[in-house]
Amino acid sequence: MFTGRKTELGEHALPVNGPSRKGEIVMKRSKWRDYLAIELIIVLMFLTCVISGVFSIFPPGKQSEANLQPAGAARHAGGAQLMHSVFFNRPEPARPEPKVAHKLFKGIDSIDFTFGVLPDTQYYSRSHPDIFKRMNQWFVANRDTLKLRYIFHLGDIVNNDDQPYQWKTANKAMKILDDAEVPYGIITGNHDVGYKKDYRPFDRYFGETRYLWNPWYGGSYKNNRGHFDLINTNGQKYIMLGMGWGIGGQEIAWMNQVLHAYRDRIAILFVHDYLGSYGKRTVQGQMLFEKVVKPNRNVRMVMNGHSYGAARRVDTIDDNRDGKPDRKVMQILSDYQSVKGGQGYIRVMGFDLTHDKVYVRTFSPQVNKTHAFKKNKDNFTFRFDLDQKPKKKTNKK
Repeated sequence: MFTGRKTELGEHALPVNGPSRKGEIVMKRSKWRDYLAIELIIVLMFLTCVISGVFSIFPPGKQSEANLQPAGAARHAGGAQLMHSVFFNRPEPARPEPKVAHKLFKGIDSIDFTFGVLPDTQYYSRSHPDIFKRMNQWFVANRDTLKLRYIFHLGDIVNNDDQPYQWKTANKAMKILDDAEVPYGIITGNHDVGYKKDYRPFDRYFGETRYLWNPWYGGSYKNNRGHFDLINTNGQKYIMLGMGWGIGGQEIAWMNQVLHAYRDRIAILFVHDYLGSYGKRTVQGQMLFEKVVKPNRNVRMVMNGHSYGAARRVDTIDDNRDGKPDRKVMQILSDYQSVKGGQGYIRVMGFDLTHDKVYVRTFSPQVNKTHAFKKNKDNFTFRFDLDQKPKKKTNKK
């Protein structure tokens, strides 16, 4: 009786009583190949371990997080995948940057990033240091989900400029943002300098030396009485230009010089006194509108505090004087100081680059409410030209 077995040399008959010489040679060759295959597998596994260890100790140059993730996953998936990752180093396909997914913007999935607003903090520095801290701690804690890029402090840091304890309170509260490296700008209000216009306390705590080494800090006017910050985010370039209390001819000249030097950036101005409680510009506000806002085409927004309440207005400007509007300027007042001492109300502005919209939301981390006045005053949406260069006008047929 015979049984058969296929090998690379063909089918060979093997007697039941024992293998023939030819069959024995074939079996030995087959076993030799099997042993060789096993040894090669062992060697490859050994080399895999060695290479993995070497690359973990001596990384091959600086890699992006996306490039490192496949190699880490391969170590858990098996040697073959690891070898592929090490030798070919193919990064994962680029994924679109996630949008803002914070509950303040529930139901809106198109916001790319946000800017924050700290209205007058004078009563917190005077009587409620815990609320001041909580406001800034909220910004830091929600920084990532908000994709928070910048915070504007609108002046009146303290209530009494001659009270050192109030400046110390403000210093500790703002240091929360410093320690977290959250970019922000701060200006003086009338309560910070008094009727004597004494800037020395402000210079001591919030002078330019505090911010000089921040990469976003652009420059200073008279030891940070005025300053500008340069913020780049989502392919957009912004200049945040702030000027404190007591704006005159020299301050206006400096502001215009800075805006002209950075005319390729979208400009957002923040001052203490500009818009009144009913949406009408104050005397200083009208002066700034005529001498700073109108002459500089890159100015798209102005923000202020000082006047109690929440108000806004939009003005269209004909830059080339052809009788047609070329840009819109949004002007926003935010001041909650008299709502039972302020109650910790802040503002967050969500920028939607796809649809040229800005969503403004008001919130208090202290009382967990989303509006202090009427809802449409505290929470609203407006269209905003987010292009750095004016759009070319086309004749639609």
